[in-house]
Amino acid sequence: MKKVRVVELNRYPVKSLAGIPLTTARVEEKGIAYDRTWLVTLPSGKFLTQREIPKMALVKTALSDGGDLTLSAEGRPSITVAHASHDDEMDFKRVTVWRDECYAIDEGDDVAAWLSDYLETKCRLVKMKDGFKRPIIDDGKEYDGSVRFQDQYPLLVISTASLDALNEKLETPLPMNRFRPNIVIEGCDAFEEDEFKTLTSTSGLTLTSAKPCARCVITTTDQKTSERGVEPLKTLATFRNSELGVLFGQNLLVTHAGSLNVGDELTAE
Repeated sequence: MKKVRVVELNRYPVKSLAGIPLTTARVEEKGIAYDRTWLVTLPSGKFLTQREIPKMALVKTALSDGGDLTLSAEGRPSITVAHASHDDEMDFKRVTVWRDECYAIDEGDDVAAWLSDYLETKCRLVKMKDGFKRPIIDDGKEYDGSVRFQDQYPLLVISTASLDALNEKLETPLPMNRFRPNIVIEGCDAFEEDEFKTLTSTSGLTLTSAKPCARCVITTTDQKTSERGVEPLKTLATFRNSELGVLFGQNLLVTHAGSLNVGDELTAE
Protein backbone atom coordinates (compact mmCIF):
# COMPACT_ATOMS: atom_id res chain seq x y z
CA MET A 1 0.00 0.00 0.00
CA LYS A 2 1.26 3.46 -0.92
CA LYS A 3 -0.07 7.01 -0.82
CA VAL A 4 0.21 9.04 -4.02
CA ARG A 5 -1.03 12.53 -4.80
CA VAL A 6 -2.92 13.85 -7.83
CA VAL A 7 -0.95 16.74 -9.37
CA GLU A 8 -2.73 17.10 -12.71
CA LEU A 9 -6.13 16.35 -14.23
CA ASN A 10 -6.96 16.69 -17.92
CA ARG A 11 -10.08 16.41 -20.03
CA TYR A 12 -10.01 16.01 -23.82
CA PRO A 13 -13.57 16.81 -24.99
CA VAL A 14 -12.77 16.04 -28.64
CA LYS A 15 -10.57 13.05 -29.36
CA SER A 16 -7.10 14.21 -30.53
CA LEU A 17 -7.80 17.95 -30.17
CA ALA A 18 -6.17 19.98 -27.40
CA GLY A 19 -7.14 19.15 -23.83
CA ILE A 20 -8.33 21.21 -20.88
CA PRO A 21 -6.51 21.17 -17.52
CA LEU A 22 -8.86 20.79 -14.57
CA THR A 23 -8.64 21.39 -10.82
CA THR A 24 -11.60 19.11 -10.11
CA ALA A 25 -13.25 16.38 -12.16
CA ARG A 26 -16.36 14.24 -12.03
CA VAL A 27 -15.22 10.71 -12.81
CA GLU A 28 -17.93 8.52 -14.30
CA GLU A 29 -17.99 4.94 -15.57
CA LYS A 30 -16.85 6.26 -18.97
CA GLY A 31 -14.06 8.40 -17.52
CA ILE A 32 -13.88 12.11 -16.72
CA ALA A 33 -17.19 13.79 -17.58
CA TYR A 34 -17.23 14.90 -21.24
CA ASP A 35 -13.84 13.31 -21.95
CA ARG A 36 -13.72 12.20 -25.61
CA THR A 37 -17.43 12.87 -26.00
CA TRP A 38 -16.81 14.31 -29.50
CA LEU A 39 -14.97 12.83 -32.45
CA VAL A 40 -13.62 14.15 -35.75
CA THR A 41 -14.38 11.79 -38.62
CA LEU A 42 -14.10 11.52 -42.36
CA PRO A 43 -17.45 11.98 -44.15
CA SER A 44 -17.60 8.17 -44.23
CA GLY A 45 -17.63 8.06 -40.42
CA LYS A 46 -14.08 6.71 -39.98
CA PHE A 47 -12.37 8.41 -37.06
CA LEU A 48 -9.46 10.81 -37.45
CA THR A 49 -6.67 11.51 -34.95
CA GLN A 50 -3.29 13.20 -34.73
CA ARG A 51 -1.86 9.99 -36.15
CA GLU A 52 -3.10 11.12 -39.56
CA ILE A 53 -3.34 14.89 -38.98
CA PRO A 54 -0.82 16.28 -36.45
CA LYS A 55 -2.37 19.75 -36.81
CA MET A 56 -5.34 18.56 -34.77
CA ALA A 57 -3.19 19.29 -31.70
CA LEU A 58 -3.49 23.02 -32.42
CA VAL A 59 -7.28 23.17 -32.17
CA LYS A 60 -8.11 24.36 -28.66
CA THR A 61 -11.26 23.24 -26.88
CA ALA A 62 -13.39 24.90 -24.21
CA LEU A 63 -16.47 23.58 -22.48
CA SER A 64 -19.14 25.62 -20.72
CA ASP A 65 -20.87 24.48 -17.54
CA GLY A 66 -23.91 23.74 -19.68
CA GLY A 67 -21.99 21.52 -22.09
CA ASP A 68 -21.48 23.96 -25.00
CA LEU A 69 -18.29 23.11 -26.90
CA THR A 70 -16.11 25.88 -28.36
CA LEU A 71 -13.28 25.28 -30.83
CA SER A 72 -10.60 27.86 -31.55
CA ALA A 73 -7.35 28.12 -33.47
CA GLU A 74 -4.82 30.83 -34.12
CA GLY A 75 -5.76 33.23 -36.89
CA ARG A 76 -9.46 32.44 -37.10
CA PRO A 77 -12.66 33.13 -35.17
CA SER A 78 -13.84 30.50 -32.71
CA ILE A 79 -16.96 28.43 -33.23
CA THR A 80 -19.39 27.11 -30.61
CA VAL A 81 -21.54 24.00 -30.78
CA ALA A 82 -24.49 24.33 -28.42
CA HIS A 83 -25.30 21.46 -26.11
CA ALA A 84 -28.38 19.49 -27.06
CA SER A 85 -29.97 16.27 -25.89
CA HIS A 86 -30.39 13.66 -28.62
CA ASP A 87 -33.06 11.16 -27.71
CA ASP A 88 -34.60 10.55 -31.14
CA GLU A 89 -33.78 6.94 -31.97
CA MET A 90 -33.47 7.81 -35.67
CA ASP A 91 -31.30 10.89 -35.10
CA PHE A 92 -27.88 9.29 -35.30
CA LYS A 93 -25.17 8.06 -37.66
CA ARG A 94 -22.75 5.18 -37.40
CA VAL A 95 -19.08 6.02 -36.92
CA THR A 96 -16.09 3.77 -36.32
CA VAL A 97 -13.30 3.94 -33.75
CA TRP A 98 -10.82 1.16 -34.49
CA ARG A 99 -13.06 -1.91 -34.84
CA ASP A 100 -15.95 -0.49 -32.86
CA GLU A 101 -19.10 0.86 -34.47
CA CYS A 102 -20.64 3.68 -32.43
CA TYR A 103 -23.82 5.74 -32.67
CA ALA A 104 -23.20 9.47 -32.86
CA ILE A 105 -24.90 12.75 -33.69
CA ASP A 106 -23.49 14.92 -36.47
CA GLU A 107 -22.95 18.46 -35.13
CA GLY A 108 -23.75 20.16 -38.42
CA ASP A 109 -22.27 21.79 -41.50
CA ASP A 110 -20.90 24.97 -39.87
CA VAL A 111 -18.48 23.27 -37.52
CA ALA A 112 -17.66 20.67 -40.19
CA ALA A 113 -16.67 23.47 -42.57
CA TRP A 114 -14.61 25.17 -39.85
CA LEU A 115 -12.66 22.00 -39.09
CA SER A 116 -12.32 20.97 -42.73
CA ASP A 117 -10.86 24.35 -43.63
CA TYR A 118 -8.40 24.42 -40.75
CA LEU A 119 -7.30 20.79 -41.01
CA GLU A 120 -7.28 20.87 -44.83
CA THR A 121 -9.22 17.61 -44.83
CA LYS A 122 -12.93 17.10 -45.45
CA CYS A 123 -14.29 16.03 -42.09
CA ARG A 124 -17.22 16.09 -39.69
CA LEU A 125 -17.63 16.60 -35.94
CA VAL A 126 -19.85 14.10 -34.15
CA LYS A 127 -20.95 13.62 -30.56
CA MET A 128 -21.59 10.24 -28.97
CA LYS A 129 -25.33 9.59 -28.82
CA ASP A 130 -26.92 9.91 -25.40
CA GLY A 131 -27.24 6.50 -23.78
CA PHE A 132 -25.04 4.66 -26.29
CA LYS A 133 -22.92 1.99 -24.60
CA ARG A 134 -19.60 1.18 -26.22
CA PRO A 135 -18.26 -1.92 -24.44
CA ILE A 136 -14.66 -2.27 -23.30
CA ILE A 137 -13.30 -5.26 -25.19
CA ASP A 138 -9.62 -6.10 -25.45
CA ASP A 139 -8.01 -9.31 -26.71
CA GLY A 140 -11.39 -11.02 -26.67
CA LYS A 141 -12.07 -10.09 -23.03
CA GLU A 142 -14.98 -7.81 -22.14
CA TYR A 143 -14.57 -5.64 -19.05
CA ASP A 144 -17.27 -4.15 -16.87
CA GLY A 145 -18.24 -0.64 -17.89
CA SER A 146 -18.13 1.29 -21.16
CA VAL A 147 -16.21 4.08 -22.88
CA ARG A 148 -16.87 7.02 -25.15
CA PHE A 149 -14.41 7.71 -28.00
CA GLN A 150 -11.25 6.84 -26.06
CA ASP A 151 -8.99 4.37 -27.82
CA GLN A 152 -9.91 1.59 -25.43
CA TYR A 153 -10.15 2.46 -21.74
CA PRO A 154 -11.79 5.25 -19.70
CA LEU A 155 -8.67 6.75 -18.09
CA LEU A 156 -4.89 6.99 -18.41
CA VAL A 157 -2.60 7.64 -15.43
CA ILE A 158 1.10 8.53 -15.53
CA SER A 159 3.47 9.41 -12.69
CA THR A 160 5.81 12.40 -12.68
CA ALA A 161 8.60 9.97 -11.75
CA SER A 162 8.08 8.05 -15.00
CA LEU A 163 8.39 11.22 -17.07
CA ASP A 164 11.49 12.24 -15.09
CA ALA A 165 13.08 8.85 -15.77
CA LEU A 166 12.39 9.19 -19.48
CA ASN A 167 13.63 12.78 -19.65
CA GLU A 168 16.92 11.76 -18.05
CA LYS A 169 17.56 9.68 -21.19
CA LEU A 170 16.51 12.37 -23.71
CA GLU A 171 18.65 15.17 -25.10
CA THR A 172 15.66 17.50 -24.91
CA PRO A 173 13.19 16.91 -22.06
CA LEU A 174 9.54 16.56 -23.07
CA PRO A 175 6.41 17.81 -21.28
CA MET A 176 3.73 15.50 -19.94
CA ASN A 177 1.26 16.69 -22.59
CA ARG A 178 3.00 14.50 -25.18
CA PHE A 179 1.29 11.55 -23.51
CA ARG A 180 -2.17 13.08 -23.02
CA PRO A 181 -2.92 11.54 -19.59
CA ASN A 182 -6.13 12.15 -17.67
CA ILE A 183 -4.46 11.80 -14.27
CA VAL A 184 -0.89 12.60 -13.25
CA ILE A 185 0.36 11.42 -9.85
CA GLU A 186 3.44 11.89 -7.72
CA GLY A 187 4.78 9.99 -4.74
CA CYS A 188 5.74 6.73 -6.41
CA ASP A 189 8.80 5.40 -8.20
CA ALA A 190 9.25 5.57 -11.97
CA PHE A 191 6.84 3.19 -13.73
CA GLU A 192 5.45 1.98 -10.41
CA GLU A 193 1.97 2.90 -11.68
CA ASP A 194 2.26 -0.22 -13.85
CA GLU A 195 2.18 -2.34 -10.69
CA PHE A 196 -0.79 -0.76 -8.91
CA LYS A 197 -3.95 -2.85 -8.91
CA THR A 198 -6.23 -0.11 -7.57
CA LEU A 199 -6.22 3.61 -6.78
CA THR A 200 -8.75 4.69 -4.16
CA SER A 201 -9.73 8.11 -2.81
CA THR A 202 -11.14 8.90 0.63
CA SER A 203 -14.42 9.84 -1.10
CA GLY A 204 -14.83 6.28 -2.39
CA LEU A 205 -13.66 6.72 -5.98
CA THR A 206 -12.03 3.46 -7.03
CA LEU A 207 -9.95 3.01 -10.17
CA THR A 208 -8.75 -0.41 -11.28
CA SER A 209 -5.75 -1.08 -13.49
CA ALA A 210 -6.54 -2.64 -16.87
CA LYS A 211 -3.25 -2.85 -18.78
CA PRO A 212 -0.17 -0.74 -19.63
CA CYS A 213 -0.62 1.78 -22.42
CA ALA A 214 1.17 1.00 -25.69
CA ARG A 215 2.22 4.29 -27.26
CA CYS A 216 1.87 5.49 -30.85
CA VAL A 217 3.23 8.23 -33.10
CA ILE A 218 1.08 10.89 -31.40
CA THR A 219 3.69 11.01 -28.61
CA THR A 220 6.21 12.30 -31.17
CA THR A 221 3.99 15.28 -32.01
CA ASP A 222 4.75 18.61 -30.32
CA GLN A 223 1.37 19.59 -28.88
CA LYS A 224 2.15 23.31 -29.20
CA THR A 225 3.50 23.37 -32.76
CA SER A 226 2.24 20.06 -34.29
CA GLU A 227 5.80 19.34 -35.49
CA ARG A 228 6.67 15.65 -35.46
CA GLY A 229 10.00 14.01 -34.61
CA VAL A 230 11.26 10.60 -33.48
CA GLU A 231 11.22 11.08 -29.71
CA PRO A 232 10.18 9.81 -27.27
CA LEU A 233 9.40 6.54 -29.09
CA LYS A 234 13.00 6.04 -30.22
CA THR A 235 14.33 6.21 -26.67
CA LEU A 236 11.37 4.49 -25.01
CA ALA A 237 11.87 1.52 -27.32
CA THR A 238 15.33 0.95 -25.81
CA PHE A 239 13.99 0.25 -22.32
CA ARG A 240 10.18 0.07 -22.38
CA ASN A 241 9.55 -2.30 -25.28
CA SER A 242 7.31 -5.33 -24.77
CA GLU A 243 5.15 -7.74 -26.73
CA LEU A 244 2.34 -5.20 -26.27
CA GLY A 245 4.41 -2.39 -27.79
CA VAL A 246 6.33 0.57 -26.35
CA LEU A 247 4.76 1.19 -22.94
CA PHE A 248 4.25 4.42 -21.02
CA GLY A 249 1.38 4.95 -18.59
CA GLN A 250 -1.35 2.72 -17.23
CA ASN A 251 -4.93 2.35 -18.47
CA LEU A 252 -7.62 2.41 -15.79
CA LEU A 253 -11.20 1.26 -15.33
CA VAL A 254 -13.67 3.09 -13.09
CA THR A 255 -14.96 0.62 -10.49
CA HIS A 256 -16.70 3.23 -8.32
CA ALA A 257 -17.46 6.70 -9.69
CA GLY A 258 -16.81 9.88 -7.75
CA SER A 259 -15.06 13.22 -7.75
CA LEU A 260 -11.33 13.83 -8.00
CA ASN A 261 -9.34 16.97 -7.30
CA VAL A 262 -5.79 18.13 -7.87
CA GLY A 263 -4.12 17.65 -4.50
CA ASP A 264 -6.19 14.59 -3.55
CA GLU A 265 -4.36 11.71 -1.92
CA LEU A 266 -4.99 8.27 -3.37
CA THR A 267 -4.25 4.90 -1.82
CA ALA A 268 -2.39 2.72 -4.30
CA GLU A 269 -2.43 -1.04 -3.77
